[in-house]
Parts: sequence; structure tokens; C-alpha cells
Amino acid sequence: MDHKKTSIRTTALAALVLGAVAAPAFSAPVDQATYNGFKIYKQQRCETCHGATGEGSAAFPNLLNSLKNLSKDQFKEVVLKGRNAMPPFEANKKVAEGIDDLYTYIKGRSDGTVPAGELEKPQ
Repeated sequence: MDHKKTSIRTTALAALVLGAVAAPAFSAPVDQATYNGFKIYKQQRCETCHGATGEGSAAFPNLLNSLKNLSKDQFKEVVLKGRNAMPPFEANKKVAEGIDDLYTYIKGRSDGTVPAGELEKPQ
């Protein structure tokens, strides 16, 4: 009886693993600046507060809505200098040097031209 349970578990695990390998994650092709901004957003943990898609939460702003009202210069100032609960990121070299690409990615999400989810690295 234990052998049957082990066999069923092994078969179920194999099916799960093979299914996960066979089903590719959704990704969308984008330009280099958008892709760079996406990587900064993920690697510098912006999603910790603003969510994986930039749509925020009850405690943190929805960046997609914010970018409908902020200019590029205002966005840069908030990110680099901080505001309210948002800490400054001017000392973070990757964010400071990639701020234009970060803006491009989030602005694209805000405008609806960049989909939520993983993005394809440009060729």
C-alpha cells in the first residue's frame, strides 16, 4: 500500500514538473530602454512596495495612476529625493543611472503600451 502511495506521489510530482517546464511564462517584446527599466524595477525591489505590476496597494501608491499626473522631471525628483514614505534612491547607483529607463518602463505601463508580466530581452 505504501508503495502505491509513493508511486502515485512520484507520478503526480513528475506531471507537475513536466507541466511547469512545458508551459512557458508569458513575455512580451519591448525596446531596450523599457527592458532596462523593467530589470531595474525588479532587481532594485520597487515591487516590494508598488507591487509586481506597479499597481501599488492600500499602503503604497499605484505608479500607473501616478504617472498619469507626474512629469518625467517630477518622477525623477520623487524617486531620487524621496517623498513622504518613499525613501530617496539617489545613492543607489543602478537607480540613479537608470532613472530614464525606469521612467520609460513605468510610463509605458501607465499608458498601457507595456503589458504586465515578464518582458522579453530585445534582440
